[in-house]
Amino acid sequence: MARGRNDRGFTLIELMIVVAIIAVLATIAGTAYRRYMDSGRTSEAMAMLGEIRAKEEAYRAEFNTYAGWSSDSELTSKSLPAVDNTTCIGGSTKEPCWKAIPTTPATAASPWPIWAGLGISAGKAQLQCGYIVNAGSGTGAGGAGFPSNAIGQGLLGTTALGQVWWYAVAVCDNDGTTSTNATFATAFNTTVVSSQNEHK
Repeated sequence: MARGRNDRGFTLIELMIVVAIIAVLATIAGTAYRRYMDSGRTSEAMAMLGEIRAKEEAYRAEFNTYAGWSSDSELTSKSLPAVDNTTCIGGSTKEPCWKAIPTTPATAASPWPIWAGLGISAGKAQLQCGYIVNAGSGTGAGGAGFPSNAIGQGLLGTTALGQVWWYAVAVCDNDGTTSTNATFATAFNTTVVSSQNEHK
């Protein structure tokens, strides 16, 4: 029995159009999923920076100064926990990943005593971003304790402040390349959190 015109199958062009539509939808879904995961790390960074702010102000009320542990511009390796491809837990060997919060200081120069002294609590045993807090007495640019990296100087300037100060930076690796990361920063004199490379 001969097949009618309405019984024929899909043509190659029709199949190619369907495949192209599926590819476009998959790309959109992948991008949306990545942004969703990035927003989770951003939420963590905002919450931790808010807690650092509250604890720094409480520390100043008691000791008339701020506490900080780093003036290093190597934000990834000096952050707590370190943002790199060697501190991932759960078998992962590539950022972004969960990293354990240290429970004891590794060395006398470790940031952990100040973290603990401020009473900062992540509310969990793992973080996906790393954090740095730098504090000083108000000396001018190039003086001891003044911000030495571009982020700190962008927040506080390069001239003497004449008062104690702190700034905090959150570093999140969103794309697995630790050379360029998402950074979120705030300081004692602003409630705004600035961001750079948010999806990196």
